[in-house]
Amino acid sequence: MNRKVFQEDTIAALITPPGEGGVAVIRLSGPDAFTITDQVFKTKARALCASLESHTIHLGTIYRTETAEEGTPLAQTVKPPQEWVLDQALLSIFRAPHSYTGENVTELSLHGGMALSAKVLELILSRGARFAQPGEFTRRAFLNNKIDLTQAEAVQDLIKSKSDISIRTAIGQLQGGLSQRFKALKENLMKLYAHMEAFLDFPEEDLEVYSDGEMLRGMSQAREVIQALIDSFKRGALLREGAKLVIAGKPNVGKSSLFNALLERDRALVSEYAGTTRDTLEEWLEVKGLAVRLSDTAGLMQNAAHPLDAMGVERTKKTLQEASAYLFVVDATRPLEPEDQAAWLNLQNGRPIVGILHKADLGVHIKKDELAQFAPAFCWLEVSSKKRTGLEQVEEKIFEVLAGTHEDESGEQITRLRHKSALEAALAALKRSEKAFHERASLELVTLDLKIAIDSLRELIGEIYSEDLLDVIFSEFCIGK
Repeated sequence: MNRKVFQEDTIAALITPPGEGGVAVIRLSGPDAFTITDQVFKTKARALCASLESHTIHLGTIYRTETAEEGTPLAQTVKPPQEWVLDQALLSIFRAPHSYTGENVTELSLHGGMALSAKVLELILSRGARFAQPGEFTRRAFLNNKIDLTQAEAVQDLIKSKSDISIRTAIGQLQGGLSQRFKALKENLMKLYAHMEAFLDFPEEDLEVYSDGEMLRGMSQAREVIQALIDSFKRGALLREGAKLVIAGKPNVGKSSLFNALLERDRALVSEYAGTTRDTLEEWLEVKGLAVRLSDTAGLMQNAAHPLDAMGVERTKKTLQEASAYLFVVDATRPLEPEDQAAWLNLQNGRPIVGILHKADLGVHIKKDELAQFAPAFCWLEVSSKKRTGLEQVEEKIFEVLAGTHEDESGEQITRLRHKSALEAALAALKRSEKAFHERASLELVTLDLKIAIDSLRELIGEIYSEDLLDVIFSEFCIGK
């Protein structure tokens, strides 16, 4: 989309969820926002939007004007056009550049209802506004330098947040925590680049570039910071998207009971008969502020007699492959059996495992040396879903194995693959530049790769962008944001 055309029209959309509710809000943004609003809304004092102060709210009515078509009997009369009141509403005024988009913005807060909000929006569009595309308000905020690209992405992350931690992480990025890291990196590398460019432009000045230890130290420090940001991606993506935690074990060890106990409601069917669970159930659970998608699975058995049991086992194995971590459940009232070992062998290597000695209220009849031989690499927790004992320890351990014990709420960790890819490109270019500088190669080669690293950082914050990139990013947004 052409940037000039993109910003020269006025857009409108419902910015509250569609459906019945107490209030529905319609936003207009663009050069004609005030003029169009005046055609559908009147304050009690009949004041025009252009005369109202920014960041003020005004009570009035939304109205529709009807005129007779030429040639009709009504058109031949001297009666003025008729005005029909659609609703009593509130008008909020935001003058450019002090608005969300940086343009003139009006927001009409009317009574909630699908029919009413649709009718008012249709009226606004008939007066010259265009229906906003997904994310177009935030896109205009970016194009008008109200926010940078990482902050725009944080808006979407905040909307889709599923837990306290993901909210705090998104807020930190929206407030510029991550952007400041990127900008500081870029500025430091630009100082090095400027020094090298000065040497290339004025070689007669005898600037001691290669003997300057500050140059190598600057590149080395930048490399370490970029690497640390790349390393933060795994945890940052987990905080943003949530983790998948799968409850696994042989049949009839109480997996569904544990699933219900952690959710604090009866979501899964529970009985004393083995094989009650044949399909995978999933629910979102918040564990100490972390979003977790908890999965209850069919029991893992070696020789399933019934075809439905075999189908359940295959579905469980597929679910295990998608897991971030496991809760592996055994029946604490019985000695470990070969079926327990066979079930455990289905877990994917390298993923965290929390062992659950279930039904512990009836006594633990498994010896510690058995557990050590069975699976010495992870801890075991004694739990009773019936008595609700040990569940707090389970949640603490889940948080520890998934997110670690340190909680960074600053937003200074990367959460998107775009961030990671751009940083990896910057790191590779910086390493080449650092190597060339250390080997006293041609300074043109050093500055070439240093410029690539700087441009990669500029892409992160949106100083360099393509319309295709913006289309991809903002297509993830909902209409109205």
